[in-house]
Amino acid sequence: MKIRFLKLKDWLLMSAMGVLGLTGCHTAKDVATEQQPVKDGDDAVVEPTPRNDMALMYGVPTMDFVVKGRVIDPQGEPVKGMQVILVNQTVDIAPDHMDEENPYVQEYIKQSSDTTDAQGAFECHVKDVPVDVQRVIVRDIDGSKNGVYEDQMIDIRFTEADQNGERKGWYMGTRTKDVDITVSKK
Repeated sequence: MKIRFLKLKDWLLMSAMGVLGLTGCHTAKDVATEQQPVKDGDDAVVEPTPRNDMALMYGVPTMDFVVKGRVIDPQGEPVKGMQVILVNQTVDIAPDHMDEENPYVQEYIKQSSDTTDAQGAFECHVKDVPVDVQRVIVRDIDGSKNGVYEDQMIDIRFTEADQNGERKGWYMGTRTKDVDITVSKK
């Protein structure tokens, strides 16, 4: 009888938390390790790539971040063909560790990056937990068409003055920042 009461109590508590949006789900690491290893063409076993440990939860505040601006050279001239990636806190990638063959990285880059146009302009968007600093990766992806530039990582600091958009429930609005990023040739 006591066990039934405890199970009922747990079920009622979890149901109430679910209705309030306070349930949780797997961590990204759990999801990656649940995938089965696969064999490549040479019958070698390829292990799934582990992802970050940050827990993904329902009922966690989120915010949209927008970084826009221009990529320029040291003389102030626009640089075309640079890839600008806005990296949220749940993704752990750096320019020299980006695995182009990893489908998770490819999908993330597709969703949160932009390539500079002839004026060097770009605009990137990402949804993340409310933080004050977002990381931007700038990579030269056009080869030697406009010269060869060094890849770099930059931290962009957001303040309350960058806040716009209406807060509603767990959604905390949008933070937008205009920046000029200077890149140097290799």
